Amino acid sequence: MRAGIAVGILATGTLVGACAPDPRNYESEPVLVKTDRGIVTCQLYTDNQVLWDEAIDFPANHMTLSEADEICEQEGQRVKREGRTPASPDEPT
Repeated sequence: MRAGIAVGILATGTLVGACAPDPRNYESEPVLVKTDRGIVTCQLYTDNQVLWDEAIDFPANHMTLSEADEICEQEGQRVKREGRTPASPDEPT
């Protein structure tokens, strides 16, 4: 009986894990955000939530990853509020 319960729990966990959304399916083109400490490259995901938004490149000699991620979350909030505005590669947002 215990083996049956363990298999049932394992199967349920596997099914739930298989249904979890994969952030890679929602990636946008990387977004450049100009800050007073340098340019942060952000990976934003969907326009209606910022849970996964993160920094994928940043000036490590001027900020921490945590600070860069916060900048990307703020950019995600801006996009959520105002919508996407196309940025030229020459002029980061």
